[in-house]
Amino acid sequence: MQTTEDTEPTAPAAAESSSSEIPTAMPAADGESAAPPGAESGAPSGGADLTGSEAGQSEPAAPAAAPQTRAKTKGVADIVFLIDVSGSMSPIIDALRKNIEAFVDSLSSGDANNAAPVRDWRGKVVGYRDIEAAGPEGLEWLEDHPFVRDTVALKAQLAALRAQGGGDEPESLLDALYKIATMEASPKGAQSEDANKWRYRSEAARVVVVFTDAPFNETMSIAEAKGGALQDVANVIMANRIILSLFAPNFEGYDRLSQIDKSEWEVVEYEGLNPQEALQKFTSDPASFRTTLKQLAASVSRSAETVAL
Repeated sequence: MQTTEDTEPTAPAAAESSSSEIPTAMPAADGESAAPPGAESGAPSGGADLTGSEAGQSEPAAPAAAPQTRAKTKGVADIVFLIDVSGSMSPIIDALRKNIEAFVDSLSSGDANNAAPVRDWRGKVVGYRDIEAAGPEGLEWLEDHPFVRDTVALKAQLAALRAQGGGDEPESLLDALYKIATMEASPKGAQSEDANKWRYRSEAARVVVVFTDAPFNETMSIAEAKGGALQDVANVIMANRIILSLFAPNFEGYDRLSQIDKSEWEVVEYEGLNPQEALQKFTSDPASFRTTLKQLAASVSRSAETVAL
């Protein structure tokens, strides 16, 4: 798949979903690696080509200039907290709201392993349910919010989520990931930000953090996904440079999602507890959960150091 430099985010047509192989890397969506740094297609390699007669005399050739190393954006990130908001998730949402300061503080200060602080971050909260169940229950399947820049605003977004409906049935996580990965982005070099768009992909790392206690529907329902499945979600996540972090029970589908390049999965399970009880236990211990959020912040910090321009 190829796009022009300023066409993003990328939403390829639904791919063949019969293969169980999840690719672990894709070319940069804007072709940034197509030529060595500093090279221009068709440009002469040693300056003007003057012969002895043209120059009037023979002179030693000037040494070739050393290749220029492209600068990197460091410490800039757009972060989406994608949260299952079926009824069983209320305690988890409460725990996130109470401990989100630990995440933000760690983002802003770096950590003991020399992860640089994230000097410029935006965050937003998105809730999701099962599309098929939400309608009859009179609920929205997706509850979206704009990007914000402070803890108080993030807490307000978490407080606005309604943990209702859905039961223990599979939820529409793949649809939600597809929506977020293909969310519109600001053009390269934009002079202002849009709270409802990603920043341009080379100007900020894009991180999506998922919290759920349920499995997910294997086939997407939203029209733009055209009946696609996990492979299609993997394609748009990688094409749009999403860094995915999953906090989910030990269901087989999450193992496959974690195979996507730059993805990681924290398996939430405890002996004798069902998935809902396990995630509640995981988030209800304040000290332990703060430590988890600090580790997540360190991971985001490292990711935000490697956004190639």
